[in-house]
Amino acid sequence: MNSQNGDFSEIMSNIFSNREANRYILVSIIASLIMFSYTGYDLLVVRSDAVNEFTELKEWRITFDTQNETIQEIQTLQDDETQNILFDLSEISIPEGYSIGLIDVTITSEENEGISVQCDSVAGDIIKNELTAQWDDASNNLSGQDSSCQPIYLDLQVYPNYDGNTRSIYSINEYQALINWTEQGWGEGELSIDLDLDVNSPAGFDPVGLDDDEEIVVDVYIEMFKAQIMLVE
Repeated sequence: MNSQNGDFSEIMSNIFSNREANRYILVSIIASLIMFSYTGYDLLVVRSDAVNEFTELKEWRITFDTQNETIQEIQTLQDDETQNILFDLSEISIPEGYSIGLIDVTITSEENEGISVQCDSVAGDIIKNELTAQWDDASNNLSGQDSSCQPIYLDLQVYPNYDGNTRSIYSINEYQALINWTEQGWGEGELSIDLDLDVNSPAGFDPVGLDDDEEIVVDVYIEMFKAQIMLVE
């Protein structure tokens, strides 16, 4: 044991007694200090702007460019009849980069209150199915009924939280700011609508069967959007 300690002490003594070795060690230590000092200064001072660029939240303004597509179907219903209409959304032309945001439906009967006096009762329902949409959204209006010769308006939210309004968001970069508006798959499937007719003859009397059916027009308005982004200075 003492022999080993003696050998180590002798080695270290020889090293530090050598002037050239001491000079080399001193130069190496100084060079290392300079290198570490420069690296720290470069990171904390010179490159601080670049570091902040990747960590600092920025304000972005998001707007939506919209396009619309309309599909129309006309059906003739008999008294007390229910018909289902399917609209295949894969048949519409969606521009590159756009997504389906909303679907609005207008159901109109051919009957005119001023002529028939008594309007027929028409009902319409958007039927929940495999169509990828926000079926439980509070803004939806999936059922409607009218007996005053007025249109029925139905609404289905398709894309999450889309309303077409300009909004601001804070994010570290453009990619993160837009990530909620680049989801794929929403609006795929068939829109299913049930129509019901209950004929109301004038004063409930129609001896010759002149009022036993009704022509119903269904217009489906599909709103598509593409998000646009701008950095708020």
